[in-house]
Amino acid sequence: MSAPQSAQLTSEDARYRRFLKAYYWAHFWYDFIFAYAVYTVYLSLRGMSVLDISLLITWWSVTSMAMEVPSGALADAWSRKKLLVLAPLIKSLCFVTWFFAGGRFWLFALGFLLWSIGSSFRSGTSEALLYDTLVHHGRQDEYEQVLGKRQFYFYLALAISMVSGGFIAAYRMDWAILLSVIPLLFSAAAALRLEDPPKAKSTEEVHYLQHLRLAMREMRSNRVLLLLVVCLWLLPFGALEEFDQLYYQLVRLPISAFGVVAFVGSMLCALAARAAYRLKHAAFALYALPLASAVLLVSVWRYPSTLIIGLLLLSYALAAPVSVLLESRIQHAIVGVSRATVTSAVALLLEIPQYSLLFGFIGRAWGIRALYLAAAVALFVLSFWVVCMGSRMSTKASNSQGNG
Repeated sequence: MSAPQSAQLTSEDARYRRFLKAYYWAHFWYDFIFAYAVYTVYLSLRGMSVLDISLLITWWSVTSMAMEVPSGALADAWSRKKLLVLAPLIKSLCFVTWFFAGGRFWLFALGFLLWSIGSSFRSGTSEALLYDTLVHHGRQDEYEQVLGKRQFYFYLALAISMVSGGFIAAYRMDWAILLSVIPLLFSAAAALRLEDPPKAKSTEEVHYLQHLRLAMREMRSNRVLLLLVVCLWLLPFGALEEFDQLYYQLVRLPISAFGVVAFVGSMLCALAARAAYRLKHAAFALYALPLASAVLLVSVWRYPSTLIIGLLLLSYALAAPVSVLLESRIQHAIVGVSRATVTSAVALLLEIPQYSLLFGFIGRAWGIRALYLAAAVALFVLSFWVVCMGSRMSTKASNSQGNG
């Protein structure tokens, strides 16, 4: 290899490493949020009932749904980097709004709207930017490993921020809300160092409305993609976690310990997500891990206590690799140019607030404990679905069809 070629490779490797460093930091700071440790309790202390909280979370999901695909198309047609810069800035306005909300429901709803706008700018955009960057550097086979490492930093950020947020909230709860703005500014600064790579498999200029049409066409025709989306749709943890703080209240866990519990849980999930790529060829993982998690949630429902919280954390850790593996398979299954739009369309389907509404009414009728039994049932259904679908969810089949 000649000296100029060697220098070029070294330069490309350095650019790739700089991208990953900025990418990880942007995601780390985006979820380094002190408010995560206590915001459900914060809403409760400001006069929101369990049903009110459920309605707010549902509003959050519905507004995210409305913006998912348009924001993904915007990312494909405009700049993914710029959307990743804007996302944390908009999300930060949520916590400013909540700080001044008092007991006004509509201001909490406005805060959730700002949060959903920020999340929709990031959802789909982040995964598409990562995948296309790996393709540009010829490293797409590393996608599961990089995604798992990103999830590791996500959980690490949760762990550190939530243990800090718990202690801050024990002193003054509204400070945990307002101080959450600062890490989001760091996230925007890190995103400024990202670069927009060429779109993978792009052969011609595609405009905004074309991205929407292409994405909808792929969602209809790509059977493997739809089967994988159903698996992610059945995972109940995103909605269930919103009510964990009320479970902690039920078993009389001190508020100062909320963050400690969240730290332990996040670290367990971080380690599990970090190792997820090692299971990418283990078909059993997609049904065995949800099944084991469901068994633990039945215990959480049946025997509420501070000690049983440990089983709740373990159930989340068992499920963490499942979401990484499914998201990775979805990216490998996408064959068109409108990757961010398709990913956002997937996220749109996942934002359907089936669990938020269901959990709200279940909690109102039978109490917080019943939510964990309902989540266990959903995981049993997921395990059964994966066993039934089996090889039909193979991304190799999807790619061969798309290339044909």
